[in-house]
Amino acid sequence: MLRQVKRGLVISSALLTFGLFVPSIDFVRDVQAEEPQKTQGESNENPLIYQVNEDSYDLFGDVLPAKTEQYIHRNASSADVINDYIMKQAAEQSMFKFGTVISEKISMSFNELILPRLDSVLRETTETLSDRDWEQIKISTSPSAGLGEKIFHLYNEESREDIFRFHVRRDQPPKQGYVFNFHYHTYLDQHEKHHTIGNIHWGKDMPPKWNSTDRVYS
Repeated sequence: MLRQVKRGLVISSALLTFGLFVPSIDFVRDVQAEEPQKTQGESNENPLIYQVNEDSYDLFGDVLPAKTEQYIHRNASSADVINDYIMKQAAEQSMFKFGTVISEKISMSFNELILPRLDSVLRETTETLSDRDWEQIKISTSPSAGLGEKIFHLYNEESREDIFRFHVRRDQPPKQGYVFNFHYHTYLDQHEKHHTIGNIHWGKDMPPKWNSTDRVYS
């Protein structure tokens, strides 16, 4: 991306004027991998751009080179792009944490009930972040196994401080069997409160441990 920006003073000035910020290279590569591949010689009439101020796109078609694969899609705000990426990771890491047996039983309820609510509360948190925070944002990639609650954490790579924690806890209310309580903690209240997203009922039998292929325990 930096090589493209350096191609001309006009381009550099335009990018600085309109508030472009550069995401981490790992994030750029992940998003690029999901973009449709163009055939050789195919022109790009709508250059891709990663832009904080989504109201200021008109100039970029004139000042940027025609082929700008290094940029992320110009028609989405930077926050939307990153939040969508985080939600994709959330879904994948959740299924990994659940393991085979639990995933087979609760994946539909999780996708229909938990993920939409997670998306909403996640955006409520990330919309408070500064441009500097966005540049440093990272998502953990190691859901806890066994009986641990962690699914993923968003954190600031520079300060190492958590921004958002998505967890699941096993509850056993009297005479109700086992319930999976999905909840989050946010830096907005110093992670002190337990914010419930939703519950998924498992049944009377003890569920397997997280990230397990074992059968259900009775």
